[in-house]
Amino acid sequence: MPLPAVLHPLTHPAYRRLLWSSALWWLTLAMWTVVAGLLVLDLTNSALAVALLTFWRRGAQLLLGGFAGPIGDRLGRRKTLLLTQSCIFLSCAGVLLLLAGGGLAGWHVTVAAFAIGAAWTVDMPARTALTPDLVGQGQTADAMLVESFAQGAVGSLGAYAAGWLLESYGPGPSVGALVGLTGLNLAILWLFSRQEVARTVAVGGQTLWHSLGEGVRYVAGNQTVLAVTAVSVVLNLLIFPSMSLLPVFARDVLNRGALGLGLLSAGYHLGTFVGLYAVLRLRPYASHGLLFTLGALMECAALLLFAFSSSFAIAWAMLFVAGLGQAAFHTLRATILLTSASDEMRGRALSTVVLTQGAGLPGELQTGLLAEWIGVGPTVGMQAGLSLLLTGAAALVWPLLWRGEREKR
Repeated sequence: MPLPAVLHPLTHPAYRRLLWSSALWWLTLAMWTVVAGLLVLDLTNSALAVALLTFWRRGAQLLLGGFAGPIGDRLGRRKTLLLTQSCIFLSCAGVLLLLAGGGLAGWHVTVAAFAIGAAWTVDMPARTALTPDLVGQGQTADAMLVESFAQGAVGSLGAYAAGWLLESYGPGPSVGALVGLTGLNLAILWLFSRQEVARTVAVGGQTLWHSLGEGVRYVAGNQTVLAVTAVSVVLNLLIFPSMSLLPVFARDVLNRGALGLGLLSAGYHLGTFVGLYAVLRLRPYASHGLLFTLGALMECAALLLFAFSSSFAIAWAMLFVAGLGQAAFHTLRATILLTSASDEMRGRALSTVVLTQGAGLPGELQTGLLAEWIGVGPTVGMQAGLSLLLTGAAALVWPLLWRGEREKR
């Protein structure tokens, strides 16, 4: 029986190996978010300290985001993945050693979060820009959907597994699992680095500053990419910082422990998994830009309702719906950037993604301070409402984004 079109990228062996590596990384990131959040909350008992975990990760993204694509182009994308995942492995191993020795403090986890954020910032453009090299431009959109399906599945599993490990065995085995996963990822990437990929584009002969300038000019000159960037800035300033408060929301609002937090995070990731099926079905009938915009609006609206939920079931359902919106937002953002950029500009175009995520740096600080001042529920609600208004305004200012042609299948 022939494969459905969306699964054709899996016929490429090099792409399958990259997908295994990506799945392990997403599993690690989902587990790290839960484990690190609860570790810091238990060590400091401070909502601000929990928010600062993401604040410093975003600080790394802002510091390196504009250079991430050019770094991958100059070093080679596969070598870049080996270096970044080695940094993540060492960060997790350092936390485990300090925990085992009884000397772990909240700031140690924060330093590890900064290092992981810096590594992820450089990793993501190199990893995503490899996809057209492995499957061709014609299968890039399908490959991004396959990756997003995998991300939703392993993200949900990772969040639940982290909560279960913490509840059942404590922080030591939980951090130990992170070390094991990152070590396995390094082994897969070493094998991947030895596979021939004939069309990998490496760009040399330019300074990093020149490459950064080219990326900025590219974004400014393409109205669709500019609109995608603007919406990404809004969500990174107001929506994603709110998600960093989930450990506080689970413990102090819903009166649930580590397992409850794991279930909430799993609900969000499960929503992204289910949402991808909807994206797949709607692709022939709606443009990428329209689905991207609707996904962003859905996520904002769902988090607005989540903020005022006192019932665990309703809170879980709203996070599930937010995940549905995130599926369209995340997948089609990368697809729009990849399919509208030349081979040489892929990495630099994708740098705009991590740069907009770095732009959420003040959002993390603002979210933590507001949560300490007025509480986590009102903070999340206020920011979700404002994000909903600004995203709607962006759709009106750049109608070209959502009026684009639908995909021909």
